[in-house]
Amino acid sequence: MKHFVVPALLAFAAAAFATPPPVGPHGEPARKLAIYAPRPKVPAEARARHLTGAGVCVVHVRPDGTVERAEMLQSTGQPVLDKASIDAFSRWRFVPGSVKKVNIPIRYTGNYTKPRKT
Repeated sequence: MKHFVVPALLAFAAAAFATPPPVGPHGEPARKLAIYAPRPKVPAEARARHLTGAGVCVVHVRPDGTVERAEMLQSTGQPVLDKASIDAFSRWRFVPGSVKKVNIPIRYTGNYTKPRKT
C-alpha cells in the first residue's frame, strides 16, 4: 500500500502546482486566439551575460482584445527578463471577447544568437 500512496501523492502534488497552459475559454491555445503576438526581445545585458530563467506571465485582456495589464505570476528569477516578458506580452492582441485572462509560460535559454546589424 505504501508503494501506491507515495506515487499518487507525488502525482497529485505535481498536478496541483503545475502551471496551466495558456488556453482560451474552449481549450484552444491562447496563441491561436492572439492576432498579434510579438516575442520578447532579449535585452543586450541579458544577451551578454547569457541569462536564463523560466516563469509565467499573466495577461489580463479587455473585451476589445487589447491587454489591460501584464504581470509576472512566477518570476524568471531575472528582473531584466521579467521586464522584457511584460513589455512583449503587454503588446499582444487577441480576438475580441475570446479570452479575459491568459497565463503565458516563458523560458529564456541563454543560447542567444548575435543581434543582426541594421
